[in-house]
Parts: sequence; C-alpha cells; structure tokens
Amino acid sequence: MIRVWRYELKPRRALSALAGAQPRRGALIRMDDGGVADVHPWPELGDEPLDEQLARLARGETTPLTAASLRLARVDGDARTRGVSLFDGVAIPESHWPGNDPPPSFDTAKIKWGAGAPAGAFRLRIDVNAMLTAEEFEEIAKTFPRERIDFVEDPCPYDASRWQELREKTGLRLALDRTFADEGVDVLVVKPAIQLVPRTAKEIVVTSYMDHPVGQLGAAFVAAKHATSRRCGLVTHVLYESDAFIERLGIDGMRLIPPGGTGVGFDDLLERLPWTELK
Repeated sequence: MIRVWRYELKPRRALSALAGAQPRRGALIRMDDGGVADVHPWPELGDEPLDEQLARLARGETTPLTAASLRLARVDGDARTRGVSLFDGVAIPESHWPGNDPPPSFDTAKIKWGAGAPAGAFRLRIDVNAMLTAEEFEEIAKTFPRERIDFVEDPCPYDASRWQELREKTGLRLALDRTFADEGVDVLVVKPAIQLVPRTAKEIVVTSYMDHPVGQLGAAFVAAKHATSRRCGLVTHVLYESDAFIERLGIDGMRLIPPGGTGVGFDDLLERLPWTELK
C-alpha cells in the first residue's frame, strides 16, 4: 500500500520565467516499510500534472517522476528499517547558490538568464532554459563576463553539431539538463527526481528538482554517491517560505546539512502527517 500527503510550497520569488512565483504543489508518498519520497511535477517542463501522476501510480503505472520516487522510497525505507541515516558515512557535496543574491559564504551562483548577475567575484552558472536560438545565444554570449562563468546551461535546444560549434565560437562550457548527450556537452545536470545518473566521464552536477525537502535530501544522497562536480545544486529550500520541514535544514558554508533521524530524516514530522491511502 502507498500512502500520500499533499503539500504546497510558497516561493519567495519567481522561480523561472516559465513557472513564475505561484505556489508549487506536490505530494509525499510513504511505503509500508516507512520509506518516503517526493512527487513534485513541473508541468511547465513537460511533466504530467500532480493529479495525473498520482492517479497513474494508484493504477500501478509509473512516469519518470514516480519511478524515481519509488526508487528513492525503497532506499529510504531500507535505511529506516536498519535504523540509520542515509547520510551516515557519506559527504554531501558543496552547492552553488540558487539566485543572484548569494551570501558571502558561497563562491558560485546559478542564475536564470536575464535575472542579472550578483556583484562581486562569484562564479556564475547561467541557466537559459533553452529559450534562445543558437544564433541569439551566440550574440548574447559576447556580453557575458567570460572570466566569471563556470558554464551555461541549455543555451538553446540541444543539437549536437550546433552545440559543438557554439562551444568553439564562444569559448564557454555548455551544460545539458534532464537528459544525456555527449557531443558538444561539457557538463551534465542530473536530477535524481526524474532520472538515473549516467555512466560518463563528463562532469556531473546533481541538483534537486526545486521540490520538497524530502526530495531535496533524496537528491543530496544521490549527489553524495555519484556527483563529480565540486559544486552541486542542493540548497534549494531557500527558494521557499519556511515551514516545519524547511526549518530542519541547515547550511554550513556551501554545504546542505540534513536533519537528524533515520533515512532522509524528519521522523517525527512524518509520523504526524495525516497520510491517506493512495486510490
């Protein structure tokens, strides 16, 4: 049996040009062994809406999102059964700051194209969300503070030969989000909420799905096991107004600090939720 609890997260500001600042809705799922995971769709990026995700899961059908949720729930449930934290003996990688207002303790900020770069010496990761054509990006890239840029994510829709050409013309490293490709790509941005970590020699930046802290910590566990980048994207709870779960998370320098407890944590909070059977 799968049980479910629906939630709402309130952004502190617009999360992207596509998503805006409206509340984000998702659901936690809980398995018979106590394992929990998050289901947090982004219809703006092509995910099926939450109601459809849960309806299909109730029928025994999975999407990339719910298949990943079940994988993480099994890992979490195993740790809870053994009475241990998922983070015992592993180190969560340091993260970039998600936005143009990084605290002094961070050295890298990931910003949305057009949002403006933070003042100072922060390294920049610019996410274009494939909203430009290759020609538009080539022109705009001329205005970038090149010496500060770590990489540009999804500068335009992926095309192997065009991306290779853009790398050569701009001298910038290019990052591909949500999928795997080789040619013209320097960095892979991997979201455990919807995909497996590929086997590759390329730099892997593991990020959360800007989802509930339960999902965020699932990504942090995968990052601790598989990330090869010195900066991941795991400090995303700061994008939302605080709640009981967010209050349990900490930051030490550039590193996410998980709560205590078994699995991903939050043991007492999870026990108090009004779970209902998924039907």
